Amino acid sequence: MSDIELETRVLLSARAAAVTTARHAHEHATATSTASRVPPATEITVQYKAFLNDFTTVEQYYINAINEQSSGPVTVTTTVAAAYTPPSASIQVTNASVFFPNGPIPVVASAIPAPGSPVIGTFTLIGFSGTTLFINVTASTPVNLPVGTVLTASVMPSSLASAAALFPSFITNRANQMAINLVKYFNSLPLKLPYFNTPPHTPNNRGAIQNYVYGAVAGGGTTSLLQSLLAIPLPTTAGSPLQIYNATVASAISQSLTQTLNGVSEIYAHQLRVAAPFPNNRYGATETGTVPSYITASP
Repeated sequence: MSDIELETRVLLSARAAAVTTARHAHEHATATSTASRVPPATEITVQYKAFLNDFTTVEQYYINAINEQSSGPVTVTTTVAAAYTPPSASIQVTNASVFFPNGPIPVVASAIPAPGSPVIGTFTLIGFSGTTLFINVTASTPVNLPVGTVLTASVMPSSLASAAALFPSFITNRANQMAINLVKYFNSLPLKLPYFNTPPHTPNNRGAIQNYVYGAVAGGGTTSLLQSLLAIPLPTTAGSPLQIYNATVASAISQSLTQTLNGVSEIYAHQLRVAAPFPNNRYGATETGTVPSYITASP
């Protein structure tokens, strides 16, 4: 009997040691994880720096487009696809868009029977639709154009116009990505984050900070990083206009970073209350600029 009792005590001791070891391992893992976790202020700053780096990289492509634009005009041509007889206000050609790389503006095109032939007339082009060129009849030569006649003109290259159209799209997408990254970061914190400011008898949701950082970065408000950057006109020439643009962008990003850091700090300290997203509020807030529901924290 004594042997059995001794064996039981040994077994219990082994179990206790195993439990103690497991608890210590868990505490050590938790402490290590907490120690290695990036603080909120650091994470926000890192995200803003990454945004600025990507912005600077893509802006260089836009600057290249400005330099290409300043290299001078290029010659474009197309051929008449259907016989033209004045005073018709339109000409059918094989490619009408080549004359309007920067949008429909008056372009003066010369008509020649074949490459290298003398000019037989000029036409003032004012727009296009598909393969149809629209002309200013009174400012054009009243001459017949048979099929195969070449229309040629000197126009500015399209690189700047294309870059100017694409750059704002990059700004929007990159700001949205940064906002989502920050929301996911706060969702992953092993902390009880602040609740939304909600009316009585409304379910609580700890998404106040997530909502705030998303709106501060990519929201529709005029003070968000996204809207601040989109409101800055793109320069069309290098030199002083580009320097002013860069200084304005740097100021907007710096102000947004300061605003986001201060806002998060005030929400943590319960000095700033964030109204619940539409429709779970009675505080005048709307769904515009709020964080998407699929990345909002659970209660």
